[in-house]
Amino acid sequence: MKSIIYICLLFLAGNVFAQEKPKNVSEEVETKTIKVNNGREVVEKKVRVTTTEEQGIVFDEKDKNKKDKDIVESPVKVKKTIEIDDDRDNSYDSKVEVGFYEFEGKRYHFRKMNNGFLVSTENKQNPNDFGNVLRFNKENHYLFRNADTVGIGYFNPQGNFVIEYYDKKSGELVSQEFMEIK
Repeated sequence: MKSIIYICLLFLAGNVFAQEKPKNVSEEVETKTIKVNNGREVVEKKVRVTTTEEQGIVFDEKDKNKKDKDIVESPVKVKKTIEIDDDRDNSYDSKVEVGFYEFEGKRYHFRKMNNGFLVSTENKQNPNDFGNVLRFNKENHYLFRNADTVGIGYFNPQGNFVIEYYDKKSGELVSQEFMEIK
């Protein structure tokens, strides 16, 4: 009886993993070492940037009954993780995850924080904070706040971030969608 239960669990686990959608994942890691002389000693600091690109594999619909199928171009999701080691041990001291989005022709960084994330414009000379997003206890519900707007945010099934808020001037509910850069 015990062996039958183990066999059933094995088949169940195999089915769960077999249902995962296929995808291409590439990861590039770049590490820079900087030596800084602070007047007393030379301190070595490291910065490691990991860029992960993830692309789902989508087959051409007209090849659904064929054995060899053509792959259709699909969006690529890019995520950067920046890790900084600024002391003498071998572990990295801080870690920042960044996603990339676009709204009204401008690019934005969504930098992950403990309780949500910070939205900044992508301007290399002068990065500008656009707003703060705080996570509610309920899954996929966020409070968005900047100088002009307070609203509710969520990620839609396409991976885009949507903010809904009440516009005092028009007296209507307004929806803004930050499109994930792919």
